[in-house]
Amino acid sequence: MGVISQGIAVFGPQYGVGGAGRVCSDIGKALGRKGYEVDFLVDGNYSGDNYLEEGLPSSCRLVKLTDAQHNGAKYNPHYYYSLLKSLVQYLSAQQTGILISNITKFNVLSVWAKLLSGSTFSLVLVEHNLLSHRITGRSPFLTYLVRSHYPYADSVVTVSSDIKKDLCENHGVSRDRCTTIQNPLNIDSIRSKSGEEVDHGWLRSEAPVVLGVGRFVEQKQFSVLLEAFALLTRQLEVRLVLAGDGPLREELQELTSELGIEEQVDFLGFVSNPYKYMQKADLLAISSHYEGFGVVATEALACGTPVASTDCPGGPSDILEEGKYGELVDVGDARGLADAMHRVLNDPPKSERLVERAKSYRVDKVADRYDEVIQRVGGGYGTRAPASSR
Repeated sequence: MGVISQGIAVFGPQYGVGGAGRVCSDIGKALGRKGYEVDFLVDGNYSGDNYLEEGLPSSCRLVKLTDAQHNGAKYNPHYYYSLLKSLVQYLSAQQTGILISNITKFNVLSVWAKLLSGSTFSLVLVEHNLLSHRITGRSPFLTYLVRSHYPYADSVVTVSSDIKKDLCENHGVSRDRCTTIQNPLNIDSIRSKSGEEVDHGWLRSEAPVVLGVGRFVEQKQFSVLLEAFALLTRQLEVRLVLAGDGPLREELQELTSELGIEEQVDFLGFVSNPYKYMQKADLLAISSHYEGFGVVATEALACGTPVASTDCPGGPSDILEEGKYGELVDVGDARGLADAMHRVLNDPPKSERLVERAKSYRVDKVADRYDEVIQRVGGGYGTRAPASSR
């Protein structure tokens, strides 16, 4: 059995906001705890006041590739050129190792960087998103990019079985090189934060509270949730709390007035700790048109909170095991969602059972799966080499 001595570089979302950045952080640190040397590659947008540096193992370090910052513009050629150039220089200097890249645009850059550097890095591309135009409305040009670039990867990891199916059936990715590894969950942190005090009268009242969490964008279909909730209020005295923000907030607030439910709905805006609301809510409702993974469902389970969700492409069915651990209804079916919420509120599952399900997403368990991929693409099996001093 060979011993893998290469270091690992984690590249992708620059550890600012968003679930994918936290996944990169959690997995990379877990691999560091296993004895791998891990470089987190960051850009000019990186801020030191960041969860990435919380509990960073001594075998991990931050490597700033470039001072260039993404200014939020859809097309920012200076930023991407600087990032590509710097990544090429990094791979050329290291020469060998394993590059774990996340998110489509960074995955494409990683392929270019590997080819231009002439390094012997093994390349693992992690895809967090459904890419098919027919599902998401994303540019069909993505299909060309994925078809032409992903074959250069030594392995492709998808965070849900639906993403794997989409990549293999619609984007030409070989099933032999594609592995599904669902996103990790920091159970202990979530459980700890869920116990914090909540200053909201509804969560201390007898009337049950339904919670919705996410950005107010078309993908999340909060309009369907509001319509379902309006139907539910005809059967139960119930409240709806929405934690999130986004471009459709004003439109959704207007819809609550049209539906006559403005007195039963509270828009909290963005909250830094949604878990304390999850733990005290009676139900988490998900109305999405599609997801990449659907981490909010696993977070609710970790809080012991029941879930009613649309059976959308991308993750809820995986997480809820096709309805074993929560209600699933057709996408866009407000009546079906209302009925599912009614069933859960009348006969909620045991919290302990939901928490036990969430434990299957523990960070170290998920990191074990990544370790298997690393061992495979690294060309050998066995123990990791001890991390050398840096």
